[in-house]
Amino acid sequence: MSKRKSIVLLVITGLLIAFFGVACFANFAIPDGLCKFFGAQPKYNYVSIFDQISKGIDLEGGYYAVMTPTVEEEDQEINLDNVISTLRTRLDDKGYTEATIARQDVNSLRVEIPDVDDADEVLELLSSQGKLEFRDKNGTVWLNGDHVDNAYVGRDQNGEYAVVLNFTAAGTSRWATATEAVYNGADSDKILYIYLGDTLVSSPTLQGALTGSSAQITGNFEYEEAETLAAVISSGALDIEFSIGETRQVSATLGEGVVSNALMAAGIGMLVIFAILILFYGGMGLAASIALMIYVILYVVILALFPWVQLTFPGIAGIILSIGMAVDANVIIFERIKEEYAAGKTVDNAIKVGFKRAFVTVFDSNLTTILASIVLWILASGSIQGFAITLFLGVIISMFSSIVVTRWIMKLLKPLAKEQDKFYNLVRREA
Repeated sequence: MSKRKSIVLLVITGLLIAFFGVACFANFAIPDGLCKFFGAQPKYNYVSIFDQISKGIDLEGGYYAVMTPTVEEEDQEINLDNVISTLRTRLDDKGYTEATIARQDVNSLRVEIPDVDDADEVLELLSSQGKLEFRDKNGTVWLNGDHVDNAYVGRDQNGEYAVVLNFTAAGTSRWATATEAVYNGADSDKILYIYLGDTLVSSPTLQGALTGSSAQITGNFEYEEAETLAAVISSGALDIEFSIGETRQVSATLGEGVVSNALMAAGIGMLVIFAILILFYGGMGLAASIALMIYVILYVVILALFPWVQLTFPGIAGIILSIGMAVDANVIIFERIKEEYAAGKTVDNAIKVGFKRAFVTVFDSNLTTILASIVLWILASGSIQGFAITLFLGVIISMFSSIVVTRWIMKLLKPLAKEQDKFYNLVRREA
């Protein structure tokens, strides 16, 4: 690569890092002239990508509700475990992975959900009994929720949101029997009534007997309504009927100031890491520093793109750990390069062989962490699951950053160095 091309690419890379760095962390008011040019409303305030990441109740506040059983039962305390599991599934399906569910006053449950936009939607999600039934006009139940394998949001033939149901093997058979009976019944109105609890959610008119393994619930749904309905159906019915007692919006327990201070501390820490890397590894440390800046930007953008990721303090711990692993991977690679050069290889060969041999070590160490985070992601819930998600994403991005991005930056820096061994702080081993 020529020196001129290298400079041009480095300048472009620097400008992109600066642009996306501002986009990720800066909040500012856009001048009215620019708003008019882009067709936006005057006095439009830009919100950083980081601030658009969904945050947990400890960072951003949220909503809590106390659920109380409406009927006293002898075995109620035992059944609460099943209720908690069902509610956990509903909340996770809706993206509230950081929500917590705890017993309160023996038989009551307290549910805390961070970053809630629509409290009514949350109440519907929690309080819905979830007893799904397919009935005819006489009230005969042909299928119920036990015959449904899963449910998700899809589109009907008109492009409107609908809830798609996939039946079990037994459910598929019952579905065919039900549609045959309702469609061909002598006194039938050819309508199959779909109830969720005591609420009629859809009443499709059958055009014939259906033998497929899936069906749709339509009803001019908004996406959030369809998503909530799908989450309730997928989780199953609650074993106990509950009423919603105390509800309240809660403020952040740690406050916005803590998040700002944490970002400032992270920025200072990154600068210290950059200084140490450059001091010990010269041009290699400079390449790693640039790669780490790209890593941070990619991390923030990916966290913002995934709505089911909620950032809490345990999640921030996962981010910090993954940043440390990214730095550690670069150090392993650089030490291998130094060893190869000290053993007599040229700079180019030392870099090539160093990356190749260090890859196995970096991959093995990161693979262990990835597997551990996957296990936590699947088996844990709440804040522990948030930690696992941020750690998993961070390790994947850190591997890409240290193995691919760092090497690419070193390739761009290479034509700028007259004495490459000194630029990369490489020293031959004395005989």
